[in-house]
Amino acid sequence: MNNKIPIQNLWFLVLYSSEYVHNNMTGLFKVDSSSGLEQLLAKVFLTNIKDYISQHLRKQSRAKENEIAVVKGKINFYQTAVRQSLSKGLIYCSYREATYNTSRHSYMLSALNIILSFNISKNVRMQLNSIKFELKNYGVVDELSYEISKDHFSSFEHICRKVVELSKLIHDMKTLSTEFGDTIQPKLILSDHKIRKIFEKGIAGFFKINLPKEYQIKSSKGSQIDLMLTHDLVSKEYFPRMYLDMLILKGKSGLIIDTKFASIFQKNYENKNKISSDYIRQIYTYVMSYKLTNPDKNYAGMLLYPAIDGGYKMSVNMLSIPLFFYTIDLSKKIPEIHSDLLGIIDEIFELI
Repeated sequence: MNNKIPIQNLWFLVLYSSEYVHNNMTGLFKVDSSSGLEQLLAKVFLTNIKDYISQHLRKQSRAKENEIAVVKGKINFYQTAVRQSLSKGLIYCSYREATYNTSRHSYMLSALNIILSFNISKNVRMQLNSIKFELKNYGVVDELSYEISKDHFSSFEHICRKVVELSKLIHDMKTLSTEFGDTIQPKLILSDHKIRKIFEKGIAGFFKINLPKEYQIKSSKGSQIDLMLTHDLVSKEYFPRMYLDMLILKGKSGLIIDTKFASIFQKNYENKNKISSDYIRQIYTYVMSYKLTNPDKNYAGMLLYPAIDGGYKMSVNMLSIPLFFYTIDLSKKIPEIHSDLLGIIDEIFELI
C-alpha cells in the first residue's frame, strides 16, 4: 500500500461531504471513471451558475457610504466636515443601494476564477469565461469576505444557495491543496479535526449518491441513538448522547456504519496490535439499540477506517451481533476507491 494519500483523493471526499451534495442529492456527482474531479466539478458548477444567472439573478440591497451630489439616506456630518465635501459640492452619506455586486456574487466569481485555474476542457472553459465576463459587466468584483454560515436564504433562493454551496466546496478544495500540497502522509494527520470530518461526512455522502436503489439510507446526519435509559433527572444531565453516522437498509437487513479516521489498531500494554475496545463497545451499542426496537430485522455493525497500517477485512459475532472491521485504501485511484466502497456494502449484505 502506498502510504501517501493524493490530495485529489481528499477532494473526492470533500466533494461528497459538501453541503451541496447533502442538500441536493444530485446524480451529477457520480464519479465512476477517471475523467477527473476538476472537470466534473467544473461541469456541475457551470450547469448551476448558468441556471442561476439566466433565471434567478437578482439585485440585493447593500450598505454603502460615499460622497454624492444629492442627499441619499443618512448624512454623515462628521465625514462631510473632515473630507471638506461641501467645498466640492458634495455631501457624505450612508445609504443602501440595489446592486449585483453582493458578497454572494463576489464569492461565486471567486470560485469561478479558481475553476478556471483547473485542468478543464476548452468548451467548459469558454462557457465559464463567458459567465465571468457577464458577472463583471454587472459590476461584480471578486472577493472572499463571505461566510455561508452567517447568511440566510429564503425559500425562493434555493438556486442561489446551490451555487453558493458549490462555491464553498471549490474554496474548501483549494484551501486543502494550499495547506497540504500534492499528497498527505496519513499518520501525520490523524489528529486533524478537519480531515476527520471530511472522511466521516464524505463516506456518508458517497453512499447516499452511489448506492443502488435496493439500498435505503435511513440516516446519515448524526441521528441520536435511543439507548432506552431509565434514569432520574440528575443522571440524565450527565449521561452522554450518542449519534449515528449512517444506517443502510436492504430488505430485512440493516448495516450500521461508524467511520473512524484513525489506525484500525492501537498498541496495548504488551505492545500488541488491538482494535480499540471503546470503538467496539460503541458500535455494539449502536447495533443493539436497533436490534431491541426492531427484533424482526437482522442488524450488523461496521467500523470503517482508512488503510493506514495495511488493508484489513475482519468480522466477528459478538453476543450474537455481527460486527465488521474494514479499511479503505485512500491512496488508490478514485475509480478504484469508488468500486471498493460499493463492494464492501455488497459483500457485507451477502453475509447478514
